[in-house]
Amino acid sequence: MEVPVGTRVRRARRSRDLTQQQLAAAAGLNVITISRLEKGTAKAVYADTVAALARALGVSSDYLLGLAETENGHA
Repeated sequence: MEVPVGTRVRRARRSRDLTQQQLAAAAGLNVITISRLEKGTAKAVYADTVAALARALGVSSDYLLGLAETENGHA
């Protein structure tokens, strides 16, 4: 079963003990964007958003997109 982007963001954020506000600040995004992604109510997920979240969380974009099972991007 494919894990949604928002679920992967939430897991990575929580494992790093970050609040949504802290992640938003680190990624240069609005906290509402983080909240909508994690709830699954975002209408679209843009490449630049995924890239910013990946950098802020220290994970690969492939992991967030579900293209890799490990945070470092390896199968």
